[in-house]
Formats: sequence, structure tokens, C-alpha cells
Amino acid sequence: MKDGEQAAKQSNAKSAAASPDKKDASSLGNALRAVYQDAAGEAVPDEMLDLLSKLK
Repeated sequence: MKDGEQAAKQSNAKSAAASPDKKDASSLGNALRAVYQDAAGEAVPDEMLDLLSKLK
């Protein structure tokens, strides 16, 4: 086997092995987006609004 062919096979093997990592990263990203959307949609507590108004 030529060096180029061997390198190509190793590269393809690495790409195939990297797929689960990309899938896990995508799942993690989706989960983080969902948590962020939930937090961003929450109302600001009155105590926090009161503290913020005192800063003006």
C-alpha cells in the first residue's frame, strides 16, 4: 500500500470516529439553547427590579 493510500484510510477512519463526538456536541448545544430560552423567558423578580431602580 502506498503512503498516500494509507494516510487516506487513516483520515477516513478518524472522520468516522469523530462523528459521535459531533453528534454529542450537537445534542449538548441543543440542550444548552433550550435551557437558555427557558431562563430568558422568565420574569425578573421584583427584588431584582427594586435593586436595579436604586442604581439609577
